[in-house]
Amino acid sequence: MEKDEYLKMYDLETTYWWFLGKQYLVQNQIGRLPLQGFKEVRLLDIGAGTGIIMKVLKKFGKVCGMELSLEAIRFLKRRNLDLIVRSDANDALPFRNEAFTVITCLDVLEHLDKDVDLIQEIFRVCMPGGYVLLTVPAFQAFWSAHDKVLHHRRRYTKARLLAILRQTNFRVLKLSYYNVLMSIPILVIRKIKSSWIPQQESQSDFSIKLPSLFNRALTSFYRAEIFLLSFLSYPFGVSLVVALQKPGREGPRW
Repeated sequence: MEKDEYLKMYDLETTYWWFLGKQYLVQNQIGRLPLQGFKEVRLLDIGAGTGIIMKVLKKFGKVCGMELSLEAIRFLKRRNLDLIVRSDANDALPFRNEAFTVITCLDVLEHLDKDVDLIQEIFRVCMPGGYVLLTVPAFQAFWSAHDKVLHHRRRYTKARLLAILRQTNFRVLKLSYYNVLMSIPILVIRKIKSSWIPQQESQSDFSIKLPSLFNRALTSFYRAEIFLLSFLSYPFGVSLVVALQKPGREGPRW
């Protein structure tokens, strides 16, 4: 990710509809788990970014963040998040086997050359009966300067993600596209930007300033859409979410 994108992220995470929705997704999905069945709940956020997801996770147990970027780590410290391990997600995770109850890996796989290696490492450090929440960008049709600025390698379909997950013994509890409402507007905006804005001036979609009323409306619609993920799965969307469980203990279907 370009360095200036971390500053945008830090500034927008508490107000911008996309980031607020991501926080609600994590809170909604993990909040449904029977974590009281574990003696101690230890959570890992891989690719902690500027730390807002770690803040959400702290209400569920002891949280460790993993991040490579020194720029991002400076923002993590601004949020008074100290349990941070600096490591590259392309390498073996620097944690012992079966160390964590819950692992989140949100919008990370698309940055890696070998995404399957990270999935296998996540399986290794997840304890039996533990849970994993993954999100990735969906459909190559949405590929744009946004992806290039964020240093994405690819976007995913359900089939592609499932092919990777089958290389471990994870149980898939939930797999769905999401961010449905905004999918067509986002596709149109990205195609227009790709056609009219010079490559050297490209920025992520987070550079698009929204009127506060419109931003609040999008936040409400997005939260409602994510809430409905508890009961249904969407056939398309800008992103994919998958909830996994490592065999060893029964848990709810997310």
